Amino acid sequence: MRNTVRLEISSPEMIERYGCSWVLRRQRIDCHRWPRAGDKLTVVTAPTGFEKSFQTFRDFHLFDENGKSLATATTQWLFMNVESRRLQAIPADIARIKEHLAPAAAHLPRPTSKIPEPTHPTAATSSEVAFYQLDFNDHLTNPVFPELMLEPLGHDFLYAHLPTSADIMFQREARYGDRVLAQVGPEAGDLHFGHALLRADTPLATMRTEWVER
Repeated sequence: MRNTVRLEISSPEMIERYGCSWVLRRQRIDCHRWPRAGDKLTVVTAPTGFEKSFQTFRDFHLFDENGKSLATATTQWLFMNVESRRLQAIPADIARIKEHLAPAAAHLPRPTSKIPEPTHPTAATSSEVAFYQLDFNDHLTNPVFPELMLEPLGHDFLYAHLPTSADIMFQREARYGDRVLAQVGPEAGDLHFGHALLRADTPLATMRTEWVER
């Protein structure tokens, strides 16, 4: 958020100037080592480009105090009108931030394949969107989507394992009071899972995760 404020492209500024906000469409996180309590960490982030006039990308890196990479994340963002909830082309004057893009050689690979719902879901949990789960746009905030989709894995599995990657595709919004269903099912490969968050039969988000024993 601080980086978008410095570049004068934060969501509050975009709402005031264009009536639009940035919407997270895709996020892939890869974790090489989980930090421990007391570790000193550095977050480095920068936009990495535009594509097809309506989407932009941003990478994140998490380093320990020795400069070793702990985790990375690549994200895809769309530009949406907050009143009509429709996507709009990114205004041309925002292209001025191209001088602040990370060098091309440093860009993380962007995921391209779609993430389907679990073929054979084996567990599910239902919940209702609560007030504390909302963002400043009054919708279910992005970090809660994967939290809800992980819940069907259950306490014993989550306590004994750590995720090494999560690839999330956000498809629709959820609002206060919506009843949502999280599903999970095994995918090809040991400790690989497919996830989905549904409202009725409508997918709100899908995700793939990979894990290791703790």
